Amino acid sequence: SLTRKLGTLAFFIMLNPHDLMNVLVSHFAGISKGEWRIMSSYQRACLVASHPTTASLAFHEQIQAFVDVILRYKHGHGLFGTCTAYYGMVEVQGRGTLHCHMLVWVEGNPNPNQLRWKMHKDSTFKTSVTSWLEDIIKCELPGMTNVEDMCPDLALVMDDDEVDP
Repeated sequence: SLTRKLGTLAFFIMLNPHDLMNVLVSHFAGISKGEWRIMSSYQRACLVASHPTTASLAFHEQIQAFVDVILRYKHGHGLFGTCTAYYGMVEVQGRGTLHCHMLVWVEGNPNPNQLRWKMHKDSTFKTSVTSWLEDIIKCELPGMTNVEDMCPDLALVMDDDEVDP
């Protein structure tokens, strides 16, 4: 029904704020930034588990900041253009963290018929769209692509000079 009312969506975005690293959790829990920084990951996890409201408030603030700063919904041109609508769904992972799956509509985004027509009429546009799709859609099983070969600067080196998988 949203597609019928709003047209073709422009983006599907997944936001994954990290509770155990977020200083906003300490703010809502009433803990100073200094104390939060010296807490171990285990201590932070215990705090989040025993005070889930603090993590959900921090999550809400981050998602709202994304809408206000990146999308600029109802406030003009954002990072992706003028956002005409968005719809977010919150998912709880098995380990208790929250994720937001967001559908975003942007002004001027062509519908599938417009895209098909433009691809039919403009071979350069068709080549660009096809190249873009080939670049972002991967049909590979884990281990078929070596990340180091694709992005050598992104390979993370562990303390013992071993590359992080």
